Amino acid sequence: MNRLSDIPVQNLDNMKFLHPVGASTFKYGVTIPVEAQTERMRAIEKGGKVPATILFGTEEPVIVEIRRLNNKPGHLQFRYENKAQERLRWYLARMFGSPANGNLLEVEEVTPFTFLFKPILKNSAPSLQISDMLLHRLQQKEIERFAEIGQIRDSLAAVEYDAGFSQSDYNSRINEGLMTKGWNREQRVVDELGLKCDFEKNGIWVEVEFGNARSYYQDYVKFMLAKKYRNAKLGLLLCPTTSFAALLCELGRQRAQENAVRERPPVYSGMMSYEKAARELPFLGFMFEMPIVVAGVGVIGG
Repeated sequence: MNRLSDIPVQNLDNMKFLHPVGASTFKYGVTIPVEAQTERMRAIEKGGKVPATILFGTEEPVIVEIRRLNNKPGHLQFRYENKAQERLRWYLARMFGSPANGNLLEVEEVTPFTFLFKPILKNSAPSLQISDMLLHRLQQKEIERFAEIGQIRDSLAAVEYDAGFSQSDYNSRINEGLMTKGWNREQRVVDELGLKCDFEKNGIWVEVEFGNARSYYQDYVKFMLAKKYRNAKLGLLLCPTTSFAALLCELGRQRAQENAVRERPPVYSGMMSYEKAARELPFLGFMFEMPIVVAGVGVIGG
């Protein structure tokens, strides 16, 4: 999509996540991250299983199982190790060739318990992009007059996905991209206060929230202060989609397990996501007199 105003808002009730491809992807299944599970998924009891339909390529759909495993809290998996699901395993092996570090499988629920498997190959140079948008006090056609939002889109597209990157790595590269386009970094919203917005340019104030979900409400406070004391035109909140946030958590868990000896695996929870902000903005919007854009950052293939 070339125009940000053409970007649709994702159905927030459907599950979507990115899976880092490994040997198990070709053999028996895909783990569903806890962070991406919807109410439908969480309703599957321990030891329980439900059928699901997988759409892939131009092949006929395959019926698989979603299982809640007994051995790990919250552990949910697509399982397709049987003879009847062989076509799906062959397709994945053919598409990916090998579980090279950096290959991704995008899993999207298109209707309840029907999922599309879409490969994102490392050699396609996957990168970041704004994939979802929610506007407050702003019409979609109006968004085009802000050239600065186009600069943000271009800066994100220049940041390639890397399986070795952490949240801070992505933050650093987003910072670098915007600063080269003339954005002012770490701008005070009120001289007498310590609160700062991540970026500002021509009255557009931006917060990049790749952190804890509990802290993002402060971003809205900064926007309101910038409106009152800095004549802000628009506040823009950038945060990862649930699928990207779940991927960051999963890769973080893998790195922690590889680099440390622990009796228990590390726990990641409460990461901010576009979907959380999109659910809450309609209830919070009565407080905001200024235009606000909530934008979800995801990963796409080149």
